Amino acid sequence: MILITNTLIDGLKERIANAVSTNQSTGIIIPSNNYSDLICSLFEYMDTKPDAIWVYLTITKPFESLFDDYSNLINNQNIIFIDCISHAAGISKEKSNCIYIESPSQLESILLEIMNSYKNTDDKKNKYLIIDSLSSLVIYNDAPLVTEFFTHLINRTRLSDITTISLTIEEELNDNIRKILYLKSDKIIKLKESFI
Repeated sequence: MILITNTLIDGLKERIANAVSTNQSTGIIIPSNNYSDLICSLFEYMDTKPDAIWVYLTITKPFESLFDDYSNLINNQNIIFIDCISHAAGISKEKSNCIYIESPSQLESILLEIMNSYKNTDDKKNKYLIIDSLSSLVIYNDAPLVTEFFTHLINRTRLSDITTISLTIEEELNDNIRKILYLKSDKIIKLKESFI
C-alpha cells in the first residue's frame, strides 16, 4: 500500500510540476478523499524549490493542523502561511511564518495580506500562491463574492508575475466556482480517486 501511495504522490507531483512550469494559473479539482495526498505532493514540490517565494492560503485546515501533519515537509524558510480559519475557530497560537486573518469572510483583508506577502521580495525569485481551497471560501461567503474575489486576485497575481495553484474540493464545487476556475485558469488538473 505504501508503494502505491508513493507512486501516486510521485505521479501527482510530476503533473503539478509540469502544469506550474508552463502555466501562470493552474486549477486542481480533487475528490475530498485524496486531499491529504495532494497536500503532501504540494509540500514535496515546494521543497524542491527552496529559492522560490511561497504563500500558502489556507481556508480548509488551520495552520497548526497543517504543520502537525506535514512538519517534516514544511522546512522551507520561504513559505508564508495565511490562515483564515484559526481565529474564527478560537485557536490563537501565533507563529512567525503565519499571518492570521480574523475570518474567511474578510476577502479584502485576504487579498491585501496575499499581495503584501510579496511586497519586499526579490523580483528575480519565482513567486507562487497556493489557495487551499477556493471551494471552501463558498462555505463562508456568497458564491458571487468569491467569484469577484478570485477574478480580482488572479488579475493581480498575473500582473505581479505570481504563479497561482488553486485547489478545489470536487464535492464542494458549485457552478459559479467551476465556471470562474475554468475561465481564469490556464490549466485544469482534474484528479480522480486513483489520480489517473
